[in-house]
Amino acid sequence: MRMRGLLAVVVASVAALGLAAPASSAAPAKDAEPIEKVSGRTHVLINPADAGRTNWNPEKQSTLDGEPLTIPTTVPTVAPKAGAEAAAGPTAAASVWGTTGRLRTGGGVCTANVVSSANRDVIATARHCVEGGHDFEFAPNYDAGNAPYGWWTWRSAGWVDAPAPQGDIAFIVLNTQNGRHIADVVGATGIGFNQPVNNYAHIIGIPGRKDAKDEHMLWCGGQPVAGPEQPSTALIDNCIGLDGGSSGGPFFVNYNQNDGSAVQTGDFVTGYSWQGKWWAVSAYYRDDAYNVFNGAQHA
Repeated sequence: MRMRGLLAVVVASVAALGLAAPASSAAPAKDAEPIEKVSGRTHVLINPADAGRTNWNPEKQSTLDGEPLTIPTTVPTVAPKAGAEAAAGPTAAASVWGTTGRLRTGGGVCTANVVSSANRDVIATARHCVEGGHDFEFAPNYDAGNAPYGWWTWRSAGWVDAPAPQGDIAFIVLNTQNGRHIADVVGATGIGFNQPVNNYAHIIGIPGRKDAKDEHMLWCGGQPVAGPEQPSTALIDNCIGLDGGSSGGPFFVNYNQNDGSAVQTGDFVTGYSWQGKWWAVSAYYRDDAYNVFNGAQHA
């Protein structure tokens, strides 16, 4: 996988730009609307086809009360496929390059990433990728139309019900595939909450293109600053190319270039001009994000 330096950012959801996924890759329509549950600042969708397999109850969440928490990387329990290894390095299946992938939302495409969780089934993305979506499917290590680990279906999803962009946070719980959890197949990056905003960070996104052969992972890195929102977003000012389809891509710290391990502390949501610069804007994980994540990892 080539790592490309980037210089500016645009709003990242293909759906938001009015571009749809190719008709040949559209997920099948479901007969029933998702079941919705709302409690406080947590909003949950349950796939009616899998309603009996999830116990996500947003009324029984807990918070960190502002205390930092880091859940370490999950190593896969099966060997990576040769294609994935060649695309993203010798430890692709244990790295952020192997866990990041394409998210189909039913009406467009975004980016998502597998994060460490108790049930080994959770991916992180942006809220605007999930709201209004019904037919979520995820392909880890996706590149140029290729999905070496196939497409994984969902059983529930939840998001932070708070103002955007700082509240643009969501987590999706995937079904197993051939009896295996996604984190056991491709691994999972660590995930951190209430971490300092100014830790050196990177962003990965997969821009959407009319021709899937042009859909490659892009990344940028830099020293983040706190955005003007309260609570603040995390901003990086040297990114370009993270356009339609990149929304929901991981904002991560502690990146190890030798093995690709990292800790996700937010998700990329958009770009805006501030103080004379153009910034890549990421929602940062705090207590509200943990509330949703904690429900997801036990669903």
